[in-house]
Amino acid sequence: MRIGRILDIDIHISKYLLLLVAILLVTGNSGDLPATILILTIHEMSHVLAARLLKLKVNEIELLPFGGAVRIQSIFELNPVHEILVSIAGPLSNILLLLLYFGGMQVEGIAASLPGPEFVNINLMLAGFNMLPALPLDGGRILRAILARQMGIQRATKISTGMGLLLALVLATAGLYGLYYRVFNYSLFILAGFLVYSVKREKRNATYVMLRDITYKKEALLKEGSLPIRNIAVLSSLDVKDVVKKFVPQRYHYIQIVDEHLMEQGTLSEGEIVKGLLDHGAQVSVGRLLRKL
Repeated sequence: MRIGRILDIDIHISKYLLLLVAILLVTGNSGDLPATILILTIHEMSHVLAARLLKLKVNEIELLPFGGAVRIQSIFELNPVHEILVSIAGPLSNILLLLLYFGGMQVEGIAASLPGPEFVNINLMLAGFNMLPALPLDGGRILRAILARQMGIQRATKISTGMGLLLALVLATAGLYGLYYRVFNYSLFILAGFLVYSVKREKRNATYVMLRDITYKKEALLKEGSLPIRNIAVLSSLDVKDVVKKFVPQRYHYIQIVDEHLMEQGTLSEGEIVKGLLDHGAQVSVGRLLRKL
């Protein structure tokens, strides 16, 4: 749900965060709510600041139960370094707030005006939880960026979203365990549900990002003047769609085609693979594509 616009950036709020706020208000546990919203805002603006320092245009921010998501105009996932820097900026802002807080505690005139222990707890929770290596958390985005350099966006997303589903299972199990002992922690179930929802969205987006990566290679080559080459050996029976999944960001690929006896049949460039994908479909084998070209 869109709630406003600041500095040409649309601000959205997740329905899961609205649900969590509503429950806090109904149960009378909203005492920490103002501090939480303030810290969430600082966390997200840190992502925005990192993106702008990297000259990336931010289109919108979505506030989530555990932090938020920054939507960037360019597909910054195609540059793993950018994704790591933007992702880590949020948790670092929480750590910086803690350092400023504890530094202020040492100053006699400032200590009395500082917020209470809940300020420390909220920052610790946001920084710690977000650094877990599970999408859609910041730590999951960092994990995907690291893996994508070796195995491509789709496979890296599959692994990091799998970690997200595992985390959702742990949270739900902890919630059920609490119920067994008559301790109801609704936030665990809300976070688990949100993680499952976000994992599905990230999986859908991975295919789009992968295809955009292929189309951006020409733009990246013209901009940078060069791209590193990555060679891949594949069996001639492998479909083109499965070869494309092995492409990684910021690399131009050459595909060495071999038969079942590992005898070389020929080589296709990434451009030829993409052209074959468009002309003959995703199901054509690379061996057949080699014979057609």
